[in-house]
Amino acid sequence: MIARSVLLVVLLLGGCGTAPGPVGEPLRVMTWNVLTSRSDPADWAPVIAEQRPDVAGLQEICAAEATELADLLRARGLAYTAVPGPVVPTPEEDAAPVNAALRRPCGDRGAVTYGLAVLTRLPVIAASTSLFAPDRRDEQRGYQRVDLGGLVVVNAHLGLDGTAGPQLEALAGVAAGVPGPVVVLGDLNRTDVGRLGALTSVGSFPTTGAGAIDHVLVRGLGVVSARTTEVSVSDHRPLVAELRR
Repeated sequence: MIARSVLLVVLLLGGCGTAPGPVGEPLRVMTWNVLTSRSDPADWAPVIAEQRPDVAGLQEICAAEATELADLLRARGLAYTAVPGPVVPTPEEDAAPVNAALRRPCGDRGAVTYGLAVLTRLPVIAASTSLFAPDRRDEQRGYQRVDLGGLVVVNAHLGLDGTAGPQLEALAGVAAGVPGPVVVLGDLNRTDVGRLGALTSVGSFPTTGAGAIDHVLVRGLGVVSARTTEVSVSDHRPLVAELRR
């Protein structure tokens, strides 16, 4: 069950990228837990520039880092828009010890800026960040929903300690509510996500020492190929998928 929507932004930033193309045109997506505090945007930018996804869902990133990352990629001639999605608990939940880690990676002194981000070369119509129901076994988790005009991307980071099950069900409900094509990206902290409604996995690829816990799930799109790439700037490998509209 979804706790609440905590952030709603509408981003029309200079038309970076082009609208989703006609049926058959390829779409490249990527999910990557970048593990902020070990590396920074200058380390991540070459990886993304090499893979050149149309849309990238990032986890464990600070809001300012997402903006800096887009700036670095634009300096390389790649027109990305950053959509930061901090996972911000309510004041009561923020006071719980289990959520204390949320502010440390970003050096936050006030509002939490740690969580999720989407980078996109497609125009952003609207974006929101929502919380999963809080569970005191793990830190607050959440997901982004980004409308790219004919395509909705959901970027999520699910919990540990047995909390991911209900969050997966909630994620399936979010995807089911999208009328058109949808892509779910994220660190789902599960090697087996099972059946999530009409969503199809692009395949199981080990992305960490714990196995295939990062996933790309799609509905209304064909899967052409998928792969991971080795990196030294995170404990997760990026998972990249080529999709067909």
